[in-house]
Parts: sequence; C-alpha cells; structure tokens
Amino acid sequence: MHRTADATEWHDPATGYRRRQITGPRFPADIAEVRLPPGARVSYPAASLAFQREAVWVLDGRLTFHEGDVVHELGPGDSIEVDGPVPCVFANTGDDECRYAVILARAEGP
Repeated sequence: MHRTADATEWHDPATGYRRRQITGPRFPADIAEVRLPPGARVSYPAASLAFQREAVWVLDGRLTFHEGDVVHELGPGDSIEVDGPVPCVFANTGDDECRYAVILARAEGP
C-alpha cells in the first residue's frame, strides 16, 4: 500500500510541473500523476521512450499532446497510447491546471 503523504513528488520550479510517483520500484509499470499549470510545456526526447510504451490519461483539464509531428487535444477521460520512441511534448494551453496520469511499461523488444 502507498499513502499519498509518503509518495515521492518532484517539482520543477521553472514550469510549476509536479510529478508524483504512484507505483513502487517492484511494480511492472511506472505510474505517475502529473499536474501541469496553465501555460506550462514539458518536452521529452524520443530516447526517453526507448524500450518503453507510454499511455497518457487525462484526469482533469485539457492537455495538448505532441506525439512527434502529430498533435492531439485531450480532455478529461481521454487517453492515448504511444507505441514507439518519438519526441513528445505535454502542453497546457488552457486556463486551468491539467492533471493526468502517465503509465510507462517495458516494451517487449527494441
């Protein structure tokens, strides 16, 4: 069991991005809750998804998700799966905080 008070949270003072780890190191998937303030934008290079699959599930707010050259507009309850290593950008272009979950699982092969 994991208590909210015991969860590891990382905060980027430059963007206001907050990431709270949900799962522990022995769980087969890495699950994190992210809070992205209005106007914030976070980029990840394709290499960050090497040998991993990613799913993003929007819990509150709106998220503009760039999957390589493709842009997806996601609202509460929407989700997307990213199959291959592509550069990704998470952007909150709305007026309210966006809260979403990121699920990373190991890919079966390179």
